[in-house]
Amino acid sequence: MNTLPERINVIKTVTYHVPSIIQDLNQDNAEWIPQDVDDVLEFILEWVAEDFGGLSNLIFQDENGNEL
Repeated sequence: MNTLPERINVIKTVTYHVPSIIQDLNQDNAEWIPQDVDDVLEFILEWVAEDFGGLSNLIFQDENGNEL
């Protein structure tokens, strides 16, 4: 008898390039320097919600796969 998996994961990846975000923001807001990743996440959350249709059940990772 075939066994079915308990879960099937479907992953959509959208990459937000942090240096580009900082550069773009500095064009409008002189010398915005994020203190930590939370500052950047706070800024991109609206884009994330739009790209993923909401914010629930999302996992945020850095470029090495480490959870943020």
